[in-house]
Order: sequence, then C-alpha cells, then structure tokens
Amino acid sequence: MRVLWVCSLALVFGAWAQIPELNALDWSSDGTHLLVVVKGHLYWAFADSPQDMRPLYPEMVTDWARFGPEDWFVFVAPWAEGFALWRGFLDGREPELLFQSPYPLRWPTVSADGNKVAFIEDWETLVVLELAAGQARRVLGGPWPKATPEFLPAGQALVFVGLWLFADEPSWEIFYLDLGSLNLLQLTSDAYFDWCPRISPDGLWVAFVSNRGGFSDVWIQSLQGGPPFPVTEDPWEDAFPCWSPDGLVLGYASFRLEGWQFLRAGTY
Repeated sequence: MRVLWVCSLALVFGAWAQIPELNALDWSSDGTHLLVVVKGHLYWAFADSPQDMRPLYPEMVTDWARFGPEDWFVFVAPWAEGFALWRGFLDGREPELLFQSPYPLRWPTVSADGNKVAFIEDWETLVVLELAAGQARRVLGGPWPKATPEFLPAGQALVFVGLWLFADEPSWEIFYLDLGSLNLLQLTSDAYFDWCPRISPDGLWVAFVSNRGGFSDVWIQSLQGGPPFPVTEDPWEDAFPCWSPDGLVLGYASFRLEGWQFLRAGTY
C-alpha cells in the first residue's frame, strides 16, 4: 500500500477576501477550475486566480455544487413545488434538468466517468441516478440522516456521512456502501463530527473534515484500515477538501481573519 505523507506547510493559493459565507468548494478533475457557492449563489474561477470569481446562473439559488468530467457540474435548486437536480456548464449555457422531487434534494455528486449522480433525498434516502437511462435507484433508506455522498473512482461504491442515531452517543460518522451488494460498512465510530468525505484519485484514501483534534481540520484515513491522521492542525475553520488529479495535492478552504482562502497541502 502506498504511504501518504502530508507536508507540514500548506501553500496559500489565493484568497476570497470579505466572503463570510462559503457553502461549497470543488476543484475540477483536470485541476484547472474551481467551483464555489457563496451565500447560495454559484461562481467559478481559474484555479490559479481563485479571487477572480465569475457568477453562474445568478437567478438560481443553491447551497452545493460538484464537478463532473470536463466543463459541467451538478447542483440542486428549488423548482415549482419541489426541488430539481440540474447539470450546469462553465460557459453558462442553459442548465439541463436531470431529476425532480417534491422533497428536498441535497449534496449531489458525480461518478468519475460522468455516468451517475448520487444525492440525498429528504435527508434520509441515498439515491443514484443513471444519467443515460434517466433512472433513479434508491439504494439506502432508513430513519437516520445522511449527507455528502462521494463515489469511489470506479463507481462501484459510495462513501457518505450519516448521523447514526442508534449508538450510545449519536454522531456523524463515515460509511461505505457497496452499490452491488448494498452492504454497508461503518468507517469511523467515535464521538466526533466527521463531514464531507472525498476519495483520492487512486481510491485508497478518504479525506474528510473532523473536529477530533479540537478544531475543524482536514483529516485523511486509508480505506484499507488504520487510524486517521491530520492534514491541518490550526485554530481556523478548515473545510471542503478536494484532491488534485494526480492525488499529490489536497486543496481545501480555510476561514482566516482576512476571509476564506483556498489552500493546498502537498502529499508524497
């Protein structure tokens, strides 16, 4: 198994000054673009100049967005008497309606091949949408909240966080769901808040946000077992980890005195 180390110094890549509310951050699969949601509105920027944000679909309100392959992404916005999942484009062309529901839709994510989208419907149901067929499969339910799903690179499984209400001390934990067998595996089990898992391009590591060190930091854990270890250890609010295409850099957002910054931690 490849050993992963995190450099002690995160590199300041740019800053979004005067942004008090950052809802989401993603880094495109080719490493060239950033997608951000600020106060419910979509923006994109080149990764080498993140401070130069350009609005997307300003008439639509959302709180989450994730890149697919190439120049498109998915997001959810209110629609008619419910909610709709959309495919948006960096060039601003008309968004494509993918799925509608009378229930809230949250945290959509795209498989690496661009063929599937996973999301949470009404807090409790994990749904996988096959884009070519337009068929939605509800792969996991149950009366416990779920959030922030993420495909493994081959698309055979999902990781997500869930508030496991049946433990002595309920907390948000990371789970692994095999999409073939629908077997469920719990990856973390502790009293800490774990959030927003992101899988490395080689499928071996999961980066996530946790307060297990006393602050909101980015942590990494091997999917093959072993304890998690910190990428960041600071008093700031670190959030939204996202991997570079080669897995050698982990990007994340950090709320500092001057506002939100996009930082990078090198791995080798």
